[in-house]
Amino acid sequence: MSSQLPPQESIASVRARRAHSIKWRRYGPDILPAWVADMDFPPPQLALEAGIALLNSGDTGYPSPDLVTNYEAAYRAWALENFGTKPNTLRTVADVVAALRIIVLATTDPGAGVIVMTPSYPPFFGVVQDAQRRLVSVPMRADGRDYRIDMERLESAATDPNTQAIILCNPQNPTGRVFTGTELTEIANLADRRGLIVIADEIHQDLRGPEVRHIPFSSLEHPSALRAVVLSSPSKSFNIAGLKVAHIELPSDPELRARIESSPLLPLSQATPLGLAVGAHAYQSEYGWLVEVRERIDENFALVSKGLGDLDCLALYDREGTYLQWAKIERLPPDQSAYSFLLEKAHVAVGPGEDYLPGSTSHFRLNLAAWPSTVEHLIERMHDALSSI
Repeated sequence: MSSQLPPQESIASVRARRAHSIKWRRYGPDILPAWVADMDFPPPQLALEAGIALLNSGDTGYPSPDLVTNYEAAYRAWALENFGTKPNTLRTVADVVAALRIIVLATTDPGAGVIVMTPSYPPFFGVVQDAQRRLVSVPMRADGRDYRIDMERLESAATDPNTQAIILCNPQNPTGRVFTGTELTEIANLADRRGLIVIADEIHQDLRGPEVRHIPFSSLEHPSALRAVVLSSPSKSFNIAGLKVAHIELPSDPELRARIESSPLLPLSQATPLGLAVGAHAYQSEYGWLVEVRERIDENFALVSKGLGDLDCLALYDREGTYLQWAKIERLPPDQSAYSFLLEKAHVAVGPGEDYLPGSTSHFRLNLAAWPSTVEHLIERMHDALSSI
């Protein structure tokens, strides 16, 4: 089978091609960016052509029902083929963060507690607080090179009768965990006991390591799954975040479903026609492209493990999904964070650990969805800087 990806690009070529990308524009030309979660790989060309056809014809108004229907059908076929599931009713939206805001406002009361397991994707904190809900942070348990759900802490947080929901990120950003069926069932049992609504962000579901299985929360044969709301998008899988398309899988529970569907915010967060067209084509025809991307990402994680794993000042946590490496610098110079140290000494921009785990300046998140040659440069710079500690 011929390659679905173009030949490997140089850093200069990627920087020139991505001239309008925040990833490559935020920092100066001497900085290698590995912070925001998008890929340096070009999106699948044939999927892009579905959007280019709309542009060429000037058909860029509000999307028609047939674009939405085609997208939903494409995702349903994808879910059945890749996860063996048949999703509930879908509603398309612009992006997962907008969807999360809609769901939190529609399904919880003002002032209610919403559990977020940390470290976590930073917009979760902002969405809960902006919605005037109470953020209930529950730390996960670092277990050697791995992170685990701390069920005792979760149980304690859920005892408050005013706590109404839990945001579950799976695959987990930034730790890279893909939760097992046993772990998901424990979450479901807790939600059932405490009357919690599970809001599952599964945007990284297609980005998994070798032999790792993703289990959609709504596929569990459990009462909590009937009240769960699942959010996802092709934006991470196919690198089309700027095209603005995502979907909400509505709960089976009729009362919860009605509350979401009656939200005045739902029609204000429409997916774009470009996103719907490109996303549908990607789900229909671009599995081969995704397989190659996953292979490149797996190669990059192996490069990082080999190139940085011998440093006693650096802890690299195991990754099962996403293209994000979560790590910790064990011995930092005084008055420096991992982020500031790597920016200053290695000229590498990473995700600051305190954004994901409030108060922790020693952690950082590294985006490895890049060409292996770029990752090799990252490793060389980081190894030289960290060896000086």
